[in-house]
Amino acid sequence: MEQIEKIDLNFLESAIKWLNDNKAGCYFKRVAETEGGTGLYIVIGWGDGYEKAEPNTPNADGTYRICGKIAYQHSDNIMQCDYDWDWYMPYNKETGDVDDTDGMVEARQFDVDWLNKNAERVWNEWKDKLDSLS
Repeated sequence: MEQIEKIDLNFLESAIKWLNDNKAGCYFKRVAETEGGTGLYIVIGWGDGYEKAEPNTPNADGTYRICGKIAYQHSDNIMQCDYDWDWYMPYNKETGDVDDTDGMVEARQFDVDWLNKNAERVWNEWKDKLDSLS
């Protein structure tokens, strides 16, 4: 797969609704896959560390906030339920630096465009290295 698949506003709206209804888990879409079977995903889920995240909005509860990121999982990984622990952002093994794409999202076109743009960038920069990270 040379080109990534893109998400649309409907995907993001569905993800946010599902997360608000379930209050746990994550919502994801595989947008590319390496020849070795490592999938690149757009992942939407509850990210922690947002103690000042507007607790009166439907996308935050004071501690957790709905976030999105570009992450990978090897094809044999069956754990896909925890946003922070089951999905990995690409990293440099030598320096430990992470290609951090994690950020708060809302159901708006700006965030769809931001996620798609980051997915394309991450794919172009990491597609030849993702299999070695798994």
